[in-house]
Amino acid sequence: MAEVKKVADYDYDYSDNFKQAPAPVQTPPQRPEIIKIPASPSRRLKRISRLEKIIGVLLLLSVIGLAILTVYVRTDISQLEHEVSQIEAATAEKGQEKIRLEQEKAELTTTERIKEVAEKQGLKINDDNLGTVK
Repeated sequence: MAEVKKVADYDYDYSDNFKQAPAPVQTPPQRPEIIKIPASPSRRLKRISRLEKIIGVLLLLSVIGLAILTVYVRTDISQLEHEVSQIEAATAEKGQEKIRLEQEKAELTTTERIKEVAEKQGLKINDDNLGTVK
């Protein structure tokens, strides 16, 4: 059977030399509170250089120009969409007219109708001479 080895007993109590007094916290000397007086707009503008003013104005003008350009482009797009829809409607109408005319042509060119019109005019149709043209 295995024996348990005897381990030396250690004292785990911390000694008092680890406990140190906290270092005193140094506080900065009290200064009087500084009150900032808001600068007038003319003073603020004097602090801004001419180059910064020019850049600001150009930026503002470019934003306004882009806004106007966007409105113009949107208006132009909606106008073109309206024209496209009108053309599509006209194309659909022409397609319906084409179908109607083809049906009418088919009705008018039937052999029976041609025979009927010929008999009304007093003509005699010989069926051997009648041919279909496509």
